[in-house]
Amino acid sequence: MNYHSSFKIFRVLHSSCYQRLCLSQLVGIQNVLCPVQNRPICLSKSCRGIATQKSTAVDGNIFKRTLKKIKFYTIDKSRMKVLGYYLYESVADKVPHIWFFKEMSLPDTFNSWFLVTELHVWMLMVKAMELGNNGRVIRNYIVEAMWADVSMKSRKLGAENYSAAREQTKLLGDQFQAALVTYDEGLLSDDKVLASALWRRFFERSCNDPKNLETMVKYVRMQMKYLDNLTEEDYRACHIKWLPPEKT
Repeated sequence: MNYHSSFKIFRVLHSSCYQRLCLSQLVGIQNVLCPVQNRPICLSKSCRGIATQKSTAVDGNIFKRTLKKIKFYTIDKSRMKVLGYYLYESVADKVPHIWFFKEMSLPDTFNSWFLVTELHVWMLMVKAMELGNNGRVIRNYIVEAMWADVSMKSRKLGAENYSAAREQTKLLGDQFQAALVTYDEGLLSDDKVLASALWRRFFERSCNDPKNLETMVKYVRMQMKYLDNLTEEDYRACHIKWLPPEKT
């Protein structure tokens, strides 16, 4: 913007404040403000409105309402965070990880623990997505709780090298994102596609017993049916009782 255009704006703002002059009549000013707001604004109305006592009262009420909304939003967000962590706790405490190690011939390692946890977290995430926008927030907190648990367990296992532990966590994160897509595809498809997803991710392409693969397909279908029939109230109250894998 050149000197003459700047001087023109200065004169409008200071000399013509009480005239009914719209920004749309000044091409130079309109071009400056167009990216921000496309409709014309009357400067005289803006200047007069700011000086009135009524406007101040209205602004105060708006400010109070905004604070109230922020307060409720913060409370709701905190509640959803607590809910997300409690839902993850149902996986950490109630899922029989040892059963999967023994019956599905998984090695008793941190990686196997994560694979079992990941599968059940995914099932909780699928249920959470049925709750709309709040469900997305709850889903994110479930995942946040999982990574917090991963970090804690890795420290307990003696992961003293911070850089190496960080790289391993990043690798797990990439694998987790890929697993979600794979499991989603299997859930929405037939048992063959789900079996393929479980073979690639849960068994890491090393399942030599077809019965184990069949058992896991039945297990996932059984748990998803249970979660589908679970009411939103029970889900929000964390009344989740994972069905025993022996029922498959």
